Amino acid sequence: MKKHSFTQKLTNFLNGRGFYIALALCLAAIGVSCWYLWQGATLAGEMAEEASAVETVTLEPEESEETAGDADISTDPADAEDLAEEDAPSDAPAESDAEETANTETAAETAVTEESAETLEPVTETAAEISEWVWPLEGAVVAAFSSDTLTYNEALGDWRTHSGIDLSAEVGQEVVAACSGTVISVQDDVLLGRTVTVDCGEGLTTLYGNLAEETAVTAGDTVSAGDVIGAVGETASGERNETAWLHFAVEQDGEPVDPMEYLG
Repeated sequence: MKKHSFTQKLTNFLNGRGFYIALALCLAAIGVSCWYLWQGATLAGEMAEEASAVETVTLEPEESEETAGDADISTDPADAEDLAEEDAPSDAPAESDAEETANTETAAETAVTEESAETLEPVTETAAEISEWVWPLEGAVVAAFSSDTLTYNEALGDWRTHSGIDLSAEVGQEVVAACSGTVISVQDDVLLGRTVTVDCGEGLTTLYGNLAEETAVTAGDTVSAGDVIGAVGETASGERNETAWLHFAVEQDGEPVDPMEYLG
């Protein structure tokens, strides 16, 4: 009797019943897969339900309180009016504080303004003193200022400009300083005779001509507007008028200007 090997026997077995065995294994695998899928779906559903329950429990109190608050505000106008009346007193002190602050700032600004005015007052007075001008004497203008128009000079017999004004006067009549300043010269001029020149500051100088030989001031003296500096004389040879006169001239930074702009 011929013996078959184990391999041959297994092959023969599988060839006879192998199809049914493979089918059974496939059905078993499908069943196991379905069971695992069902278990996973069930577990996922339970977890979703638990999460929803937790979220509902957490949010219910907050939603409930907010809803209750909204209901109180929106459904009861009387309560809203009461709340507005209760809030009104708290705003009143704030408005009062604002008014007190504004009053304090106004008072402070007024004090600063008054202090500034007091501080500036001496400066204003000093400026007034500097700008104060008086007529050197009482007399009519017999010859006007002329810087660009030629006028006939009877004493010299020619036509020339006139660097100042001539005021009619009497011999011996007092002459006063037209502005405050310092006497910078007392000298004899070829045309204007005895002259006194006063530095009035800010580049302004005043000149008084045809004075008497004796003057009341000397170079270096300080004078105020209205102080006597001399008297009208007859020392000028370059000018001639029908009566005695005073020649009065003003210069700004060395250039002749019309004295009437300062005398008014």
